[in-house]
Amino acid sequence: MRGADRMLESELSEFVSAGFLITREVTRPAYSSPTLLPDRILSASNCIAPFIPDTWCIDWTQDTPENRLEDAKAFELDASGLATATAWATQHFGARIGWPNVIMDLPSAQELVALVLSHLPDVKVLELALHRTMTADFCRAAEPSPPQPGFAPAGRQGIHEAIRTQTAPTPGGNILGFEPLVFDHALSCSWLCNGLDTVVEQALGIRPNQQGLMDTFDQARTCVEYISRDQVGAEPGLWLPWLMIDHS
Repeated sequence: MRGADRMLESELSEFVSAGFLITREVTRPAYSSPTLLPDRILSASNCIAPFIPDTWCIDWTQDTPENRLEDAKAFELDASGLATATAWATQHFGARIGWPNVIMDLPSAQELVALVLSHLPDVKVLELALHRTMTADFCRAAEPSPPQPGFAPAGRQGIHEAIRTQTAPTPGGNILGFEPLVFDHALSCSWLCNGLDTVVEQALGIRPNQQGLMDTFDQARTCVEYISRDQVGAEPGLWLPWLMIDHS
């Protein structure tokens, strides 16, 4: 497969869309290598980056008013902006939004950006995608456990719902590269959460591109196979290479 900047539409068809995330670049984590990563990075990990919507702007979650306002600061939203975002996210949850922060289609993501984020020139609309050969393993890992007597059944994660539709990624985006991410009840830690950028470079000679991502699927697949080994000490769960496409 070609580098991320030259992937063809025919190659993109080998992937399945996992939905859209709205986020912003963040400062490179202090524990990551300044020689391997840029000063500002994009990530689909909630350990690293903020997202909108998220639990803080869905009105029936248990987030406190203080925490909601604090989280809204990541997108420079005041109380009025938070209220608008919350009303929109709550209205569309379950149809256009999946738990907790996945937007199911590009027009909906663009609608939210226009509604409350037009003041942010650096806001990003990112589409995640997974190679078709890996979707079955992901869906098995992501399927909620059967409900226990006396408890409500657990719903599927939004990224799981998106993958289940087997929809190809939306054309027209800027392909940034692949981020190794782990799934353990939710899509959570990135390979950057534990400084694995340095570990991978030393063990495999694979360096991230200018976006701080893996350039090719083969590189990213080799990376997740390596960091899935017990002796590496990465976060437990299913590590997979997730394609990141910028639709901003």
